Amino acid sequence: MIDHTHQVNKRNEKVMPGLAGTSLGRYYIKERLGWGGMSEVYLAWDEQMQREVALKIVSSTHVDYIERFHREAEAISNLHHAHILPALDYGEQEPWHYLVMPYIGHGTLRDRLVNSPLTLEETGALLEQIAEALQFAHDQGIIHRDIKPSNILMRDDHYVYLADFGLAKTLEGGSTITQTGNLLGTPEYMAPELAEGPATTSSDLYALGILLYQMVTGQLPFSGETPIAVYWKQLQDLPKRPSHVNPAVPPAIEQVIMKALDKKPPRRYQSAKELAEAYIHALTFPNELVKENVSPPSFYSTTSMNGGSASASAGSVAHVTAQREKLVLPNDPLVAPSAVPQRRRRLLRRRGSRAAPLPPYPAEPVVPAVARQRVHASQPKVQLPSRRRRILYRRRNRVLISLMVVLVMLLLVAVVILTLAYIYK
Repeated sequence: MIDHTHQVNKRNEKVMPGLAGTSLGRYYIKERLGWGGMSEVYLAWDEQMQREVALKIVSSTHVDYIERFHREAEAISNLHHAHILPALDYGEQEPWHYLVMPYIGHGTLRDRLVNSPLTLEETGALLEQIAEALQFAHDQGIIHRDIKPSNILMRDDHYVYLADFGLAKTLEGGSTITQTGNLLGTPEYMAPELAEGPATTSSDLYALGILLYQMVTGQLPFSGETPIAVYWKQLQDLPKRPSHVNPAVPPAIEQVIMKALDKKPPRRYQSAKELAEAYIHALTFPNELVKENVSPPSFYSTTSMNGGSASASAGSVAHVTAQREKLVLPNDPLVAPSAVPQRRRRLLRRRGSRAAPLPPYPAEPVVPAVARQRVHASQPKVQLPSRRRRILYRRRNRVLISLMVVLVMLLLVAVVILTLAYIYK
């Protein structure tokens, strides 16, 4: 007999009848565990296998949600991983569709984060498991699209399952469910690029970065009064640094989290495995910051032998053909020196108007390299006076003078001591 006690679904403001005390096939429903969207989750008893299970139930009247519900069942049936909650059965009994899963009685990661953040070591252990499950799903061509603590079920304090593939989609771009005017997902964990395009593996990794931030700080990086306000912050604002929320977060781990939350997908980690490995490395070496590879601006240009020239842009790779082009360096020995070399310009600036400008070096004629080698081999090099050499000479003289003064003082002290010893002997 159906229990007609009505329960209010707060998110959609719809009334759904409670099913406690009824049976769906071989499953006897005991109590309701929770609800979300247009589905409800019940604790049930499997009379055939003699065990407790969790039933996710949705009414067939919710036509739009039924497609999502079928996709979740299909996605879980194709994912067999130690840290992905498996599907035990799927069935229909009008007007209900139900999905049977193992009952995990230890709660969710959301329940665990209510009291306090996790330690850095606990975070690393759980992150590895979640990243393994997400990496496996991505390798199978499935995007989760709803990574958040309430979808992480805990078998105990150290073992977790990734659950709820209701929003999952395939990388091949299969059928998708859209809601006009509504955000599809949880705004606190949605990547900025979802405002302009479909979900990708990178948007899953961004949500994993938000989850990582929440595990080490106990807070979300972005929050607001409405879902739109929260997602606007995802688009515009930078997250508060984790060390400002939890001073126990070291620089290396903070660097990993901030990279995972970069607004631009190419700057994030490119796989869940890479993110987990970076966190474990930062946990091992908490003060070792990884230097990002930033291409410096190029100061070279490619000059054509035919007379044409083109400057290489910063960060680009110039492919120079040896037969037609050559690389011209800023200090190319084939280029005649300027009228006043840089060294002499500095001397002129220091001297100011107190000294007359020095005459410039004579410009050497531009000759081929072979001829220049012959000239240099036949003529001895002229040693020009060097200001740096004069400074070194002065420093050496000061050192010698200081040593001589010290020796003289030591001799005087010795003479005085010997004199006093002779007198008082």
